[in-house]
Amino acid sequence: MGLFGLSRGSVEYRVPAMNCGHCEAKITGAVRGVAGVKKARASAPEKRLVLEYRGDTAPDLAAVNAVLKPLGFEAQPVQEQ
Repeated sequence: MGLFGLSRGSVEYRVPAMNCGHCEAKITGAVRGVAGVKKARASAPEKRLVLEYRGDTAPDLAAVNAVLKPLGFEAQPVQEQ
């Protein structure tokens, strides 16, 4: 289970450049505009982003990064331990 108690319909990413609450707000605001995203939660201390999505398919990572990179961030898949 991930940072926020991931369940079906959720995906978790690492965002190494996220350092503060302002970063969290910029990131969550941006990714909420990605097709299929229902809810976004970010944690700067954990450097994690969780997206809850509609339907059976997670939002495309390239689409997530398309809105994050102009802000100076990049989402990366979380490696399971």
